[in-house]
Amino acid sequence: MLDGNGLPERGSPGPTDEDRLCPATRNMLRWSTMSASDPPAARVDFLQSVSLFGGLETDSLARIQGMLVEERFPLGAVICREGEPGRAMYLLHTGEVEVRRANSTGEQIPLVRLGAGEFFGEMTLIEIQPRSATVIVTEPAILYSMTNLHLYQLYREDLNAYILVLQNISRQLSRRLRKADGRICELLSLVPAQPKE
Repeated sequence: MLDGNGLPERGSPGPTDEDRLCPATRNMLRWSTMSASDPPAARVDFLQSVSLFGGLETDSLARIQGMLVEERFPLGAVICREGEPGRAMYLLHTGEVEVRRANSTGEQIPLVRLGAGEFFGEMTLIEIQPRSATVIVTEPAILYSMTNLHLYQLYREDLNAYILVLQNISRQLSRRLRKADGRICELLSLVPAQPKE
């Protein structure tokens, strides 16, 4: 079933009691620790392979592992919606998601697809603002969420790890801005030049 914006309802053919909750409460209901079936060393190895945690020591990765919350989403589930409040970023362990943004007419425009090891929602940890895009699951996904409270806990417990995570987030934002600049330049080159008067 589609909502008023032409997007699938969160995770199911129709709204559930969980869908009617505010995002923070909805996320609290899904919280669990990283999959107990994965041995701790395998989880740390996965985190070590992700650019978000590049340069971190094993002890710091183990600390972060304890903060991350596993969430599972089926095909078509909406993880977050453009304009709704955000307090968490997400790291894809498995699966794929599509990031979409509404244009001036309200049509959802696909921006990018992300897969295992990639992350999104990091802007909400830097600046507490409404979500800038909608993210929809295109392949069943397991994600790990990290809230701004987890980031603050990391600041208090492991300042060096906190600084490296923020640097890694900044690098990712810079890469995305560079890519967006390139796309804007290409789009502007398609617009006919206006004659000077």
